[in-house]
Order: sequence, then structure tokens, then C-alpha cells
Amino acid sequence: MADALETQPTWTPGKKLTGAALTAFTAATVALVAPVLTEPNEGYSGKVYKDPAGYLTQCYGERQIDPSVIYSKSACATKLRARMAKDYGPLIVKCVPEFADPAHQLAYGASIDASYNAGPAAFCRSPMAKAFNAGRWAAGCKAFPGWYVTSRGVRYPGLVRRRGEEQTFCLTGKQR
Repeated sequence: MADALETQPTWTPGKKLTGAALTAFTAATVALVAPVLTEPNEGYSGKVYKDPAGYLTQCYGERQIDPSVIYSKSACATKLRARMAKDYGPLIVKCVPEFADPAHQLAYGASIDASYNAGPAAFCRSPMAKAFNAGRWAAGCKAFPGWYVTSRGVRYPGLVRRRGEEQTFCLTGKQR
């Protein structure tokens, strides 16, 4: 039987990916970040509920809901990863083209998580995206804390913690 690592796609840092290779790289990045950042921070609920902002939500912060279905944790994780890879990763690669370079996978992963939380358009206007586009990768990673930790004049401790976790992941690939 072939070693599992032999069947994994390989990427060359410094070379931007396109097409199917970028799609696979995005899926691999989501698989890396979702279980350590997105899932724990969003929290699981197979049933529909109202999030703190008042939106009907299901699974891991998903707003495209089906109130007639109660999803298992596994089904929700599958839905989350597919959505992040299809609807979030590609949009932020458009605003930070260097994310298509595997050398920046950790920053890309942290940014996908932030984008899922705040929206791709907000991320693309963020201090992180501006720093990444200027080639200032460490500065971009260090800009996560403080970004969108308040909303409507309220400071959210959960967002303070999440942005710190994104910063740590971006810089080290580890959980805080």
C-alpha cells in the first residue's frame, strides 16, 4: 500500500497556483484551519438558532440554513469546509493574489477564517489584506488582533480571542 503522503498533492513555495491546483490547495488549507479555528470559534448547532447579531444560523455559523433538517456535527463540518473552500478562499485570493503561493498558506488559512467570520469584502478592506498586498507578511499577521472586535459600539471578548488565535495561526501554524 502506498504511503498516504505520496498521494497528497505537493506544491512548490514561491510558485503561484492556478486552476485545479489552486482549488486543491484552498481545500487543503481549509482542512488545516477549519478544525482548529473556525469550528471551535463558531460552535456547532445542528438545529437553527439566532446568533448574537440576531441572524438565523445553523451548523458552524452558517446562514444558508434549512430549518427542517437537524445536521450532525460531521455533516456540518463537511458543509463548512465546502463553503469555505468554494465561497471564501477564492474571493480573498482575488484581493490578495499572493495567497495563491503555497509559501503563504498559514496567512491564507487565518484569512479564510477571518473572512468566514466577517465576510470577504470586509477582509479585503482589512489592515491584514493591505499589509499582505504590500509584502509585509508578519505585519499582516500581527494586524489580526483588534480588527472587528467591536460592533455597534460593543466589544466582543470572543472576537478578541478569535483574532488572537488567527494571529498565532498566521505566524506559527499553531493554536494559541
